[in-house]
Amino acid sequence: MPDHAHHPGTGRRDPFAPLLQNPLAALFREHTRTGVATHAVPTGGAPLPVTTYADGRARINLGTGNYLGLAGDPRVMEAAGAALRRYGTSASGSRVLNGTTALHLELEAELADLYGTEAAVLTSSGVNANLALLSTVCGPDDVLLVDAHVHASLHAAAAASRGTVVRWRHNDLDSLAGRLERLDPRAGAVVVVDGVYSMTGELAPLAGITELCRRYGARLVVDEAHGLGVLGARGRGAAEQVGVLDRVDAVTVALSKSLASVGGAVMTSRAAADGIRAGAMPYVFSAANDPASVAAALAALRILRTEPERLARLQHNGELLRGALAEAGAAPVPGRGAVLAVPTGSEAVTAAAWGASFDAGVYTNAVAYPAVPRGKGVLRLTVMATHIDAQLREAAEVVAEAVRWARDGEREMVLA
Repeated sequence: MPDHAHHPGTGRRDPFAPLLQNPLAALFREHTRTGVATHAVPTGGAPLPVTTYADGRARINLGTGNYLGLAGDPRVMEAAGAALRRYGTSASGSRVLNGTTALHLELEAELADLYGTEAAVLTSSGVNANLALLSTVCGPDDVLLVDAHVHASLHAAAAASRGTVVRWRHNDLDSLAGRLERLDPRAGAVVVVDGVYSMTGELAPLAGITELCRRYGARLVVDEAHGLGVLGARGRGAAEQVGVLDRVDAVTVALSKSLASVGGAVMTSRAAADGIRAGAMPYVFSAANDPASVAAALAALRILRTEPERLARLQHNGELLRGALAEAGAAPVPGRGAVLAVPTGSEAVTAAAWGASFDAGVYTNAVAYPAVPRGKGVLRLTVMATHIDAQLREAAEVVAEAVRWARDGEREMVLA
């Protein structure tokens, strides 16, 4: 296909131009060309604490959402295999047609029981859980008040609602209060936050947020993709951690993190769940989760509920790595849970630090704009319950040295 701004011979603008001329895509291509690509790094094995990558090298893996270490657990794999043998590779239809199996109903019932809600609705991804919920709430005169740093899927899902989207400053209760105060008192209001912010590991100030929601009569939606299986006495996330889970109107989760699968879910009231099933595009018009992935998530959920020591180990590992990084001179952004963000700054430093860590045997995630503000890049580290202390201490030293080296290199370039 031609790659230019106008259709040949007509003068009509090419509507594909935003794709063809995307500056971030061009940057990725340049990184790939020069051998410093930090994205889509292929692996050669399961996301274990030490993972084999496509180049044949084994590295300490601090860049996966496999928080409870269950993606390689034999019990989870056997459950997926049994479902594959019984149900085949695909549901081959949406939930409202032929796509519902007993496994789907079991997982929904057990997720609802975990969260103490009347119902749960499965979707094919965490992104679709957010879309299914937020696209079906609010009328034209209502408002969604969205923390500025929520996951991109929440911003997109809110935009799909008929309501007006209003952003408020990240984790700033005064900003939220001011926006609630200025609303038409008749307008419906939905506050939308991440329980754990996926790029930095920060927690939402949920105690204050729930109080504001009570005061102003607003509903509250919390995305616990990075809280499920990580925080709280029973692993239900940030809202449980601070004791306000019973004041949340809907919780969304991704099954691709602690539950070692793929998919998402919304936990809420039965009436709200029925509304999602009746009208949400990701539920009505999308193929149902394949049975093997549902069985894997169900097995992982049962392990989470029966092996609290795994949750305790994950929480220990998160605090150990935070302390080791601080001791090594690379203190992460303050937070809780399995996500840690080591500040790097510029894109050049972020990419160089990532490459140095990767070469030294530690895989991390390089995060730059637009996932974080310009000049606020981080190396994003994630821990698993199955990491051992020695691996985390070694990784902390490697990452800290990589960040120092990258910053020194930038200073030398500035001074040259």
